[in-house]
Amino acid sequence: MWQMAQDFKGAIDHCTKDFDLDMDIVVSLKYGDFTERDPMIECFTECLMKKSGFMYDDYTYNKTLIIGFAGRYLEPEGAQSVYDNCIDRFGQTVCVTGFEMYQCIHETAVSEWVSSNF
Repeated sequence: MWQMAQDFKGAIDHCTKDFDLDMDIVVSLKYGDFTERDPMIECFTECLMKKSGFMYDDYTYNKTLIIGFAGRYLEPEGAQSVYDNCIDRFGQTVCVTGFEMYQCIHETAVSEWVSSNF
């Protein structure tokens, strides 16, 4: 689990440098605020998905890693449902696809966790 967190932190650092994105936007995305969206933000999230290992270079997804990530918050069935609900997120561009998948994983995992804990 620690390795996954390190990989994601490294991905954030790498992609933030690549895209010279304002840290306020990076923090907003980290905490699930998707109100700001433009092509650069979409490509930043695509970079995050790839550098963290959630998305492969051929734009398929790492099922094991996604379920493992969601499993930090949810029971196994809930973690599987995050993957199942998000796997078909494909946009018009690779950057849109990365953004849509990142948003779906974040929102689905959080909403599943909230509904099962409150």
